[in-house]
Amino acid sequence: MRAAIEKLTTKYPTLRNITVLFSGAAGAQAVVMAVSVFTARIFSPEVFGQFAIYGSLTAIAVTVASLRMDMTIMLPEDDDSARRIAKVATISNIVVGGLFSVVAVVGHEFITAYYGDEELASWLAMGGVTVFLVAQVSVLQYWFNRRSDYPTIALNRLQQQIGSAGGQLTLGALGLRSVAGLIFGTLAGQAFAFFNLRRKSKELLAPIPEGTPSAAELLSTYRRMPLLNLPTALVDSVRTNGITLLIGSVALGAVGQFNLAWRILQVPVSLINSAVSQVFFQKLARVKPGEMYPLVRITIIRGLLLSVVPFGLIYLLAPWMFTFVFGEQWDQAGGFARALTPWLMFQLASSPVSTVFVVTETQHWMLIFSIVFCAVPLSLLYFSPLPLLTTVYWLGGVMAAMLALMLVMSLFAARRYDRRSRTLGGSDAPVPDAG
Repeated sequence: MRAAIEKLTTKYPTLRNITVLFSGAAGAQAVVMAVSVFTARIFSPEVFGQFAIYGSLTAIAVTVASLRMDMTIMLPEDDDSARRIAKVATISNIVVGGLFSVVAVVGHEFITAYYGDEELASWLAMGGVTVFLVAQVSVLQYWFNRRSDYPTIALNRLQQQIGSAGGQLTLGALGLRSVAGLIFGTLAGQAFAFFNLRRKSKELLAPIPEGTPSAAELLSTYRRMPLLNLPTALVDSVRTNGITLLIGSVALGAVGQFNLAWRILQVPVSLINSAVSQVFFQKLARVKPGEMYPLVRITIIRGLLLSVVPFGLIYLLAPWMFTFVFGEQWDQAGGFARALTPWLMFQLASSPVSTVFVVTETQHWMLIFSIVFCAVPLSLLYFSPLPLLTTVYWLGGVMAAMLALMLVMSLFAARRYDRRSRTLGGSDAPVPDAG
């Protein structure tokens, strides 16, 4: 069996890269699942609700922190330009992280009044550290992705999850069972991931040779990333995290239940997509004209086939599974998990191909779609007269339908790229940049 796997991975390098990242993601998610069984009994749904609000606000800031220049590291032909882009992203991460903490301090009274929780408002000032660490780890991972150093990425993800999950469990067991225990436990893993990758990427600190395009020139060349890709990513982040923020305004306990369901359902999604997406983007950025449509099509089909069995089982078993595994206090989480199943099933298939719109220079398609994709669920949650669980069932179905539409859009974008590239110069046409 092992010999057969080695033969396949030798014959198909992309499969080998996916296997490496998948193994790292699998180990990381196994750690999260194992530790969650204990932390769910140590920390209350209300505390997890506080942490969910903290995580959602910092996640929105992380989305804009690097101006999407982290992804841009993949695009230049030469490493010196990529290193210059990494420096630009780093400066941006520092600025945005600092601004987050300042805004959290200034907005303390507003946050306290909106969520009715002064403790949460006080600890949000630590969010700037979270924003910088998470955003900077992303910059470093894209650098290693550019160099096809997938073992380093896989190991780093595993180490980060072990550090964060272990930190939360340790602090909770020692008696710090407030939101501070979850925040500082998570920061431990994020800090370790950052310093470990930084240690392995010393070439990023080396002087950049003369003749390399300046930061201003590179920002101009790849201006579509901050101008089009960034708004798309921001809208998508506001949608995902806005759902948590809206539910949290009703009750922190309810958002804690919802967030546990979301996190557990994300395990099969992130397990596969964290491996497939990075390898797919690297391959997509170098794909020859005429080969993109078949690549996107087979990726979508595989994603849908992979999702049927795990999400079918989740739909059937979720209500029983959550109380059995995590304790009786999580009785609402199983219902939320069942309601979210259709949405996350299509997310599994759509996440890898979302980068198609970057490579094909159709970010404006994705921006328009993302605005609608953001407005629909937030409006549904805000205006729905139905009970929360019933509303989430509607939410799951509507979001699944919209993601199916996005899959169709990605196929159109890929076919358009193939046809246009053949018209411009056949198989020798250069891969377009983001500018």
